[in-house]
Amino acid sequence: MKKRFNKVSTEHWGAKTGDKFTVIKDHHEVNGDLPKDSIVILIEISHFPTMYRVKDLETSRLYTVPVHTVKKMI
Repeated sequence: MKKRFNKVSTEHWGAKTGDKFTVIKDHHEVNGDLPKDSIVILIEISHFPTMYRVKDLETSRLYTVPVHTVKKMI
């Protein structure tokens, strides 16, 4: 059976859809910037490489960020 490399999931290594994160490093995308200290909510997790699809709670914009640029809120 072939492995799917373009899959998305709702849970990975203790993070799951709906979890809140703080951005710990400025993030830049073509669609806009996500500044450090922004609060985001996890929408989905993509793999290979593992990235988080998040929604900025202030602007409602969606971003795809590397896992090392956010920290899970407790």
